[in-house]
Amino acid sequence: MEPSTMMGLSLPGPLPPIWVVALVHMLEWILLGYTAYLTLLPWAGFMTRRERRRLPPQKRFAVVIPAHDERVVIGNLVDCCLAMDYPRRLFDVHVIADNCTDDTAAVAQRHGARVIERSSPRRGKGYALADAFQRLLATRRYDAFVVFDADNLVDPSFLMIMNAELLAGREIVQSRIDVKNPDDTWVSATFGMSFWTSNRFWFLAKHNLGLSAALGGTGMCISAHALREVGWEPTSLTEDLEFSARALLAGYRTYWSHDAAIYDEKPLTFAQSWRQRLRWAQGQAQVAFRYLPRLIWAGIRERSILKLEGGLSLFQPFYVILSTGVYGLGILLSHFWILPLLPLGVPFWLFVAVADYVLPAAAALIDRRPARPLRFLVLYPLFMYSWIPLTWGGVIRARRRQWVHTAHTRAIAYAELVGGKGAG
Repeated sequence: MEPSTMMGLSLPGPLPPIWVVALVHMLEWILLGYTAYLTLLPWAGFMTRRERRRLPPQKRFAVVIPAHDERVVIGNLVDCCLAMDYPRRLFDVHVIADNCTDDTAAVAQRHGARVIERSSPRRGKGYALADAFQRLLATRRYDAFVVFDADNLVDPSFLMIMNAELLAGREIVQSRIDVKNPDDTWVSATFGMSFWTSNRFWFLAKHNLGLSAALGGTGMCISAHALREVGWEPTSLTEDLEFSARALLAGYRTYWSHDAAIYDEKPLTFAQSWRQRLRWAQGQAQVAFRYLPRLIWAGIRERSILKLEGGLSLFQPFYVILSTGVYGLGILLSHFWILPLLPLGVPFWLFVAVADYVLPAAAALIDRRPARPLRFLVLYPLFMYSWIPLTWGGVIRARRRQWVHTAHTRAIAYAELVGGKGAG
């Protein structure tokens, strides 16, 4: 075959159809617009925030802790909850011993929790919470429900802050999720940095702009009224994100509380983090497939920035798929056909590379997080870019709903955490 020519240049093969070129250009412009959204949003995280004043305790809370074989860590969390700076008469701690094969129930009860023992073929945190919410809502005893994971530790002021949030009319609130073991390994350190970064430069940034955050599975507070109205119907592996999307469609914004904090255990090895994050990626894809079109359409129909942006935030898995696919296709087409593709350019990628180091360091500095884990900062991009194959895997495996338990072994007491032993 004779080589084609274009602008006097010799090309190794025929030009692609014009519709291929047009499609690539259209996708590039879509990706460029979404990239601008992701690039500009974090700047709102630098905004100064006003501390919410404490209000007299009024709201009655059910603290709900789903636990599957968590005897190693459950005692420390129950102790932590019962020591919160909030009138004891206004909250109860309920541990859901979900299909346990160990003595989680006995340990939790010994530490002072009320135990709901559950044995059901519907396994997983989402189903355990659904059963517990149904039972506790029927009592009409509680104004709001707070959910913690069994491996967590909780700041003593948590319920006092949530009381103020509820009194201010905020019915769905997500707290800051910190890390209790950021100095264990490079994986837990970089995992911690990713949470510090998203806390400030994603969720706080959205909150500062009046947008909706999203529930993170733990450290979340939902009013009894909102829970009854929206309903807890887990159909994905990320029931927290699913509830946020459904709540937004129903007119409920998820607020962000940067002052309330819980401390979560992060995996110690890359293989453990891979399994956990693959489950998250599957759940995010499941929620995106189901709720992204509905939120975008509701946002356009109702002229609601909240719902429109909520839909845009769910686009992230598809953004990763399209950006890597189009970028690879663009390189291929440029190599073979010298097409005038829209380049993001060296300056943009230089900015991304710098941001990968600046944002986690800035979040640690501003929020006064421990400094020692930052010695692993050089490995942070490796951790973050591993999300690319994970996202591909999550989208491909989106039809699967098999729940996988994450074992927790770091039995750190809150006194150790604030003393610096657990926090690094």
